[in-house]
Amino acid sequence: MKNSFFRLFFIIAFSATFSSPSFSQKIEPIPVKQFYMDRVNRNLQFLCKEAECLDNVVANDRGLYIYSTSQKVNKPEFVLHWREMPHFNELLETKTNEEIIDILKRKGTQYFYGINDTHVDPAKYPVSEFKGLKIALDPGHMAGNFEQAEFEKRYVKVEGKYYKQKRDISFFEANLAYTTALRLKEMLEDKGAKVMLTHDYGKSSMGSTFEEWKNSSTRKNDIVAGYKSDWFNREKLDYFLSGDATDFMLFYDVYRNMDFVQRANKINEFDPDLTLVIHFNASENNPRYNDKYLKPVNSNYSMVFIPGSFMGFEIDGNEQLDQRFELLRLLVSHDLEESNVFASNIIKALNDELKVEAVPVDNDFGFAENYSILSDLSTGVYHRNLYLTRVVKGPIGYTEALYQDNVDEIPLLGKTDYTIEGIRTSSRVKEVAQVYFSAIEHWLNYNQEYSKTLDALYEDKYGDEEAYQEFLKEKKQKR
Repeated sequence: MKNSFFRLFFIIAFSATFSSPSFSQKIEPIPVKQFYMDRVNRNLQFLCKEAECLDNVVANDRGLYIYSTSQKVNKPEFVLHWREMPHFNELLETKTNEEIIDILKRKGTQYFYGINDTHVDPAKYPVSEFKGLKIALDPGHMAGNFEQAEFEKRYVKVEGKYYKQKRDISFFEANLAYTTALRLKEMLEDKGAKVMLTHDYGKSSMGSTFEEWKNSSTRKNDIVAGYKSDWFNREKLDYFLSGDATDFMLFYDVYRNMDFVQRANKINEFDPDLTLVIHFNASENNPRYNDKYLKPVNSNYSMVFIPGSFMGFEIDGNEQLDQRFELLRLLVSHDLEESNVFASNIIKALNDELKVEAVPVDNDFGFAENYSILSDLSTGVYHRNLYLTRVVKGPIGYTEALYQDNVDEIPLLGKTDYTIEGIRTSSRVKEVAQVYFSAIEHWLNYNQEYSKTLDALYEDKYGDEEAYQEFLKEKKQKR
């Protein structure tokens, strides 16, 4: 696929994000079949981390086939002919996953009957202006004070001796992430965008704290529901119901997963044009000492996660239906490509505006080698099958900006020289919010250039007329 039309077009369009040239050359129209074949073949190389995942997918001259097992012992679970791709994307806009799965199951290997009578554009116009932009901001974690952050194990505490002062420096990620989101929300709304935050400060997306949930009447039912969702095994279920489980285990295995699910539900119900998950990074190999302190590190890197990199075991087997459907969605829709552009813009803005580089390609991070696929557009952007990158519809960037335990960042992040909506925090968050604003602005500019080409991609011929006419003939004979 290195010489495919769409790969060439994508690289040209992406370059416009940074250099903003006008498109001077005319791109000749291509059939729907070619347009989506190029998209599927491009996306597939970033969606499957292992050959076992690839074995569940077949893309041939007729269409796209997703099998429930890599051995392909049964009929394909999902079949989309190339002419049906625009209609599938239209279903993604109007139906739930469950409804679409039911439609595809009933359709089987046949065509959507009658689609030749209804023209659907082969590519969706992306939003290209702040005015009218719907964006979901998901600030990471949920602590509202330092004690809660210690419980979550998402905090930085550094001895003052490293900075020749008596006072220790301390701060926590949930505060930084939330106030970054609030500042960015102000900036976006000033430009006419509609913004949704997934939770309130100090609360989960369910509207409660962990302590409130732990003492609630729904706790046992929620634990059982978690077991039914395969969050943990039967042994852990019995342990959690016994009343002997530690608070942290309950938080990590039950409450935190409930929060992830609710965040995704809120985002998808909002139906945003773009989703930004806001986290702050930290060095991977910096253990605490005295059970609380971190040593300052010299390195300072950022990374962004986007959808993709399904493992074989996540796809193969009858119980993995939901993940196979998300794989199908990401193969056919524009979500993966748009996420890639957005994330690459974030990495570039972090480097240009904050002078924080992307995580280098040569690193010893286990997630990078074992669970991720590096983006072809930017160092520091990784396709990774996290819950939010998988189930949230539309373009998404899951950010991990700068190292909180970096020797230069620590005194900046430890300040409380900025207040927003009554929350005291570091003014450094304003600079991080500006980075995200710049990345969104570049993403919108990219969409403006990309939209100019879409009319050229529309053509009445689908590229599989002979096969479709044979299908219609068979239909008439059965009447």
